Amino acid sequence: MVQMPFYIVWGKPLRARDITYLFSKGYVKIHKGLWMSRSDNLNVDLKPIIDRYSDSITILKTSRSLQKAFISFEENVYNLGSLILIAYDLPRSTRIRKAVSRILKRSPCFKLSPSIYLFPHIKYAKYKGTPLVSPSDLIRRIIVYGGRITCASRLILVCDCSAKRIIREFLNSLDKRVESVYKNCLMLENDESLKEAKLSSELKIEIKTLKTLLKLYESEMGLKLNDIYSKIYKASKILSSL
Repeated sequence: MVQMPFYIVWGKPLRARDITYLFSKGYVKIHKGLWMSRSDNLNVDLKPIIDRYSDSITILKTSRSLQKAFISFEENVYNLGSLILIAYDLPRSTRIRKAVSRILKRSPCFKLSPSIYLFPHIKYAKYKGTPLVSPSDLIRRIIVYGGRITCASRLILVCDCSAKRIIREFLNSLDKRVESVYKNCLMLENDESLKEAKLSSELKIEIKTLKTLLKLYESEMGLKLNDIYSKIYKASKILSSL
């Protein structure tokens, strides 16, 4: 039976000697920071070099069946379920990079590196008509922009500690995003000179997107973010009163 592939995402730049070592073991580099292997001895292979990268490495393997995610802080369960990995390269264009960044803000994803993301493996058709951008939509947009895509689906994390780290980093980023929206709404409320229609419209779109994302994370992954949702609700109320 053919060994299902492993995907290794290195969160830190690899040293030259570590790159040489991985090549010597038959590992294949498929994107910046992303390698693939069909080794039967992954733990043995990586042991000589993994200590340097243990706080940032993410290892995924292909699964024949789909697994549902479930996250519970109370029960200390961090199961991201089946995932879709998307890695991309873009043309050297500030305009295109900003456009893709805006698209990713509307996508339910977990960032592993500046150009490598994980998406929950769910039925995105049910979210058609919402602000959300699905993995397939993201791929189509990047191709239109002249970018290159590497994609793998039906993946699961090999180590639970990776899931905990990914969720922690995701929550930190989400909290900063929501806090920024809330502060901007407060500024609009307290400063007449800032009450521009364009800024208010942009904040309303951002709040609508965040509400939809939070509902998806809860319904599809069991990720309950009541404190964050409460802050978004307060921001929404401020905008409605202006």
